[in-house]
Amino acid sequence: MSGHIVSIGEALVDMIEVSDPEHATSGVAPAHTQPHYMAAWGGSPMNVAVGAARLGSRVEFAGSFAADALGGKLKAFLVDQGIGVDLSVDVKEINTTIAMTSFVNAEPQYAFYASPASYGFLPPATANRQQIASAALVHTGSLVVLEDVTYETLTECFRVATGIKTFDPNVRPRMVSNWDDYRRRLGLLINQSDFVKFSLEDIEAAYPNQSADSVAWAALDGPTQAVLVTRGGAPVTLYSHDQQTEIALPGTFPVVDTTGGGDATMAAIVHQLASNGLPGDHDTWQTVVRHALRVAGIVTSRRGGAIAMPSADEVRAAGGAI
Repeated sequence: MSGHIVSIGEALVDMIEVSDPEHATSGVAPAHTQPHYMAAWGGSPMNVAVGAARLGSRVEFAGSFAADALGGKLKAFLVDQGIGVDLSVDVKEINTTIAMTSFVNAEPQYAFYASPASYGFLPPATANRQQIASAALVHTGSLVVLEDVTYETLTECFRVATGIKTFDPNVRPRMVSNWDDYRRRLGLLINQSDFVKFSLEDIEAAYPNQSADSVAWAALDGPTQAVLVTRGGAPVTLYSHDQQTEIALPGTFPVVDTTGGGDATMAAIVHQLASNGLPGDHDTWQTVVRHALRVAGIVTSRRGGAIAMPSADEVRAAGGAI
């Protein structure tokens, strides 16, 4: 099985807190100093698109961009990565969304400046495009689930897609105003997906009265073939085929910035699924996840989201197979 990937969702600008020259060797500057920020391209579905493309997949990105200078630079970055933007649209009279990423130790804390969100205007007619129906894999998740127009679009894209469908909720609690409607949207997308990745934080925010096990097994009651639950620096749990397995993270990479770790995991998984199809057994799913965690280890050993994604050659040099 081979073919292209379509990643649907947000592209935005991450302003990532970094150490100033005085504290360059010790990480983020102490609390009594003024923080410094580095602009980086981001947005979970965009990070996944870049990560999969750098690993060798053919990727299309579907999203809406502000028709401003930053929006133009975001699209130019995608094109430079070899990612198609023919499914994307430009929107006038809005500004590109900015996410401020500050850190508590290595863990990111987010604040979004998006009113209106530049990623919220992907038209439903996108689902009529041939690239959606013919894709080997269609991926989505994150902030676009909250945006009415783009949410309608991505659900229609999932309906017409004939390939594999993957979903990463990537919950941002401060952005959710109506939890009942949000959970309804999550449920509809989960029930259309072949693979779902949750972080433990996603589950605790969206389903506060349920355990990770109960959420994962509930997801597997539908067409979903496998669920992965990540727990920051702790082992992940893979659920598939009436089995669950804890898989340790590779311990060979120093943790510098966890911002892109989940997206790197997802990118490596969608790359493998688009290339090889859905695994037929739990052992093969484990192999897919182990390869993905090595890619994530490379990404979390350096700063940034999209800009930190490794090439296939870098993964092989680090002892991985992808």
